[in-house]
Amino acid sequence: MSNPHQQPEDEEAAPDPNRYPSPWATGWKGRCPRCGEGRLYSGFLKVAPRCGVCGLDLSGEDAGDGAVPFLILLIGALGVGFGMVFLLGYDWSVWGTLAVTAPLIVVLTILSIPKAKGLLIALQFVNRAGDTGRSSFDQD
Repeated sequence: MSNPHQQPEDEEAAPDPNRYPSPWATGWKGRCPRCGEGRLYSGFLKVAPRCGVCGLDLSGEDAGDGAVPFLILLIGALGVGFGMVFLLGYDWSVWGTLAVTAPLIVVLTILSIPKAKGLLIALQFVNRAGDTGRSSFDQD
């Protein structure tokens, strides 16, 4: 009789979390999710075709706009929160509040998009996930 808690051999084993660098660290720094050294981007948000250090094929990776809705919610909440504090707490004018919060929202968004997209790509790599149900990466 087989053990009911044993995983069948034909199922793919769960990824080893210690096999690759932390996806949080590599995503935040914009580094290759496999080696943690090569650059993830060849431009502001353009994913490099291949890692320059380990040769990981990144050309099939397309995180798209997956990270943007989370950023809209988080940064929008921060912007509205600061706006409410300035308007109600310090009795600023509407124009003064907009003059401070609008640039703050724009700067936070521009700074956080590459980091959030890098995190999403690194998490997809480590968890062998993709938008089609298969991994976007060639696993070694």
